[in-house]
Amino acid sequence: MGVLFDIMGTVEQFVKKKSSKLAALLIIVYFAAAVLITFGIYKLAGRIAFVPAPFLIIGAILASMYTRMMSRVEYEYSVNTGALNIDAIYDQKRRKHIINVNASSITQFGRLCDDDAKQAAKSAQKVVYCASSDENEQAYYFVCPNENKGDYMYVFEPDEQVLHAIEVYNPIINRYVLKYKSGRGY
Repeated sequence: MGVLFDIMGTVEQFVKKKSSKLAALLIIVYFAAAVLITFGIYKLAGRIAFVPAPFLIIGAILASMYTRMMSRVEYEYSVNTGALNIDAIYDQKRRKHIINVNASSITQFGRLCDDDAKQAAKSAQKVVYCASSDENEQAYYFVCPNENKGDYMYVFEPDEQVLHAIEVYNPIINRYVLKYKSGRGY
């Protein structure tokens, strides 16, 4: 995790998602499927099976490259004058915008391990994970309206600087952070 400060008051933080064993398993499955399909066609049609074999191998290579790229994710949180922006950076090559929300628009905020988080997840239209792990109970969540789609819940791992940059603009976040710092939160 790294934090960068800009002269204009922008706070940035990068959180790298932990690699998943599922991605490695999928890559193995792609190649196994290509080989099995080739041998299946060979059993049914004979030597003609080796004509589509290169295309199956190329397809497995492309699918594994895409899976590898999508499994190497880094999230960038940036806050500038109360606007929280979260982007996903895939394999340090492709950036995908996740959300840009004004901190004052956040309606619920807290730790993922809180009882309120479970209720928020049930009532939200969608839960979007933007943290190092989907199982990190110490991550924070916030709920905000997402255009005409209803309330979305976002899970993220802000550090002290990012928290401070957004708590100034929303009393809900401010109360939660003060409660946590005073020791009454846990």
